[in-house]
Amino acid sequence: MIDVETASQIFKAKLTFNAQRTAFDIKADRAYPPFNRVMMDGIAVSFDEFQAGRREFLIEGVAPAGEPQKTLKLMTSCLEVMTGAPLPKGTDLVIPYEHIQLNAGKALVTKDLDRQRFENIHAVGSDCKMGEVMLKAGSVVNGPHAGIAASLGSKLTLTQSPRVMIISTGDELVEVEETPAPHQIRRSNVHALKYSLELNGFSDVTLDHLKDDPLAVADHYQKHAKEFDLLIYSGGVSKGKFDYLPNVWIEMGVTKHFHEVAQRPGKPLWFGTDEKNKTTVVGLPGNPVSSLVCLHRYLIPGRQIHVRLSEEVVFKKDLTYFLPVVLESRPDGALWAKPLKIKNSGEFSALAGSDGFIELPAEPSFFKAGEVFSFFSWRHF
Repeated sequence: MIDVETASQIFKAKLTFNAQRTAFDIKADRAYPPFNRVMMDGIAVSFDEFQAGRREFLIEGVAPAGEPQKTLKLMTSCLEVMTGAPLPKGTDLVIPYEHIQLNAGKALVTKDLDRQRFENIHAVGSDCKMGEVMLKAGSVVNGPHAGIAASLGSKLTLTQSPRVMIISTGDELVEVEETPAPHQIRRSNVHALKYSLELNGFSDVTLDHLKDDPLAVADHYQKHAKEFDLLIYSGGVSKGKFDYLPNVWIEMGVTKHFHEVAQRPGKPLWFGTDEKNKTTVVGLPGNPVSSLVCLHRYLIPGRQIHVRLSEEVVFKKDLTYFLPVVLESRPDGALWAKPLKIKNSGEFSALAGSDGFIELPAEPSFFKAGEVFSFFSWRHF
């Protein structure tokens, strides 16, 4: 059995794909901004004239956004400028309308402040130079990245979303639309896992189901290992008599990287890779809370978020503890996590009111209110 950090590092080293990444470098086709860009509506003047004490300027005209760059004819004059316009030649200071008074074709500076050369001006090339790589291939993308690419004359081309199959296992499971017998339950885990992946950019996710039959498991693996980049199994990885999966995978040529992690919930987690078929195999525990926690902790990429624990927690096992919580944002800007009381890892319905879970280390056993811990969201954060 390995610890959580080791398991996490193995996942990072062995996973060869991620959802929603750029396929190519995004390079600037020109400097950005491509000209000295006016950042506030107002007047453009010579900084030297202003610094010499001039506070009244004759207005020569208007320079709106969308028109070619204008030129100031007299250094003692000014041009009215609009946000987004090219800064007129001969000027290097923009004074906003809020600081001036317009009268009879002149602009009088009424708010006398210490001003800097190039104040309220977005300097040409200050964001990037022509040819500079603004977004490297393989970067996880978001909305702002698409805007940056568009401004540089490119469209984001994403890497192909990995093909994922999620397989539920167990004779006790029936389809969602079926009415279960007293000894049966509906196969809900795979739907929770599929939706979680889709929320985080995995667009090619297929569902399937297997009975507790090692021959059927082996046949299914041989058929689908070449077709999918990732096979996620729900259940069948513990120590029960009908938990055939780990032995079948090894017989099929899958290299086991670990089985069992010192954590609660999710101790039976299994992880391996099939180099021949270029397939990753993940065996999640069958309990629904365990399977979702393992998916979000190890497989779904996300930002590291830290939160404060809102009340004392006692956990006396020598295991990392994943504790479902509800987030609360307080006026001081801090995020606080209120623990949810869950009886066991099969109490799926208890997660309905949670935002995600926090990770409490194996030591110590007492965690004080106000202490800071890592938070993992059920949604993309």
